[in-house]
Amino acid sequence: MNTLTQTNEQTQRPTIVYVEDNHGDAVLLGEALRLSGFGPELLLFGQGDEALHYLKIRESARDIPPPHCILLDQYVPRVNGGQLLRFIRSEAAFDATPVYLFAQERGYADLVDARLVTKDCFLTKPTTWDGFLSLAQLMMKSTQVDGGTRPTGPESARSRGENLGN
Repeated sequence: MNTLTQTNEQTQRPTIVYVEDNHGDAVLLGEALRLSGFGPELLLFGQGDEALHYLKIRESARDIPPPHCILLDQYVPRVNGGQLLRFIRSEAAFDATPVYLFAQERGYADLVDARLVTKDCFLTKPTTWDGFLSLAQLMMKSTQVDGGTRPTGPESARSRGENLGN
């Protein structure tokens, strides 16, 4: 695990978990968040099993809040994004945590049908700098706390007219 931003213990900053084996994409998102003026703690996991271990610890630690937002790449080694998504949605601790997956929705019809995720959870990975800036905006909107509660699910980037660079 790499932390792409410094931890500031005096300030409660949103935490974004990003499971991505392409270090270049992770750096681009971190830079987009920084240049956009956002200061979340971005936790990067390059392999799915590392993320699963972290999420299991976070789930069992009732005194530590879950991450504000989780972003998964479908094709990470050892435990893929779909397996992580199924774990996350099976744990009550993550019920209010927005989760996004770089994948096609059609492979997850069972989760959509069970209303464990919405169609808005499935994104196309950005391919341009503007796409990463839009992704940074989406991540920060998903982490915003309103009245002490987290969003119950992601808003549709498409319905807001946001383009992630595809």
